[in-house]
Amino acid sequence: MGEMDGHKDALEDAWNSLADHDLRIVASNSGAVVKPGSKQLQLDIMGEGCLVDLQKRTITYTGRRSGPLSHHLQILVLHYLVGSGNAQLANKAVTYRDFEGGAVYYPAFKARTIDLVVKEFGQKPDILKHVADAMHAEPLKMGSVGFKVSFFPKMPVTVILWLGDEEVTASANVLFDANAGRILPTEDLTVLGGALVNRMIGLAKA
Repeated sequence: MGEMDGHKDALEDAWNSLADHDLRIVASNSGAVVKPGSKQLQLDIMGEGCLVDLQKRTITYTGRRSGPLSHHLQILVLHYLVGSGNAQLANKAVTYRDFEGGAVYYPAFKARTIDLVVKEFGQKPDILKHVADAMHAEPLKMGSVGFKVSFFPKMPVTVILWLGDEEVTASANVLFDANAGRILPTEDLTVLGGALVNRMIGLAKA
């Protein structure tokens, strides 16, 4: 009950914070689009369209998927919209450890992202390639399979998988734009990485 209340309070705080900002400026900074004559933003998340309704305080999928986003993802969206004016893309990928507190949070991040990529796709590189295509990711010449997916318009995430052999086990890495920590706090990057990998697993099963 306490955790649910905490999520509810964090979500309300995030909505209140967004309400204090000019919608047109938020859209310009974040890569979202204001729906004419409304207090609604259209935003792409991992290749899927979403509608952020400031009047109803709802965030819902508008493409093939339908229904509201999870509480965790809604908070992430709102934090991104508020923070997106703090930096432009650096176009340089760095590791999670490079962000403030990253060394401390790294074990949790690794468990929720990197370890899952290896577990789910370490023996299935072709499926990982199909997942990348489904997310409209940009293929990269890195590792055995590498790609860059746009989680949010200004929040690219690079996923790299190295296949193992008889002597070396499979490994992976998940990298962020160097300015990601100026848009979202490091704890949010943990949530973002976990949400991305969970989406990848869901697409693989589908």
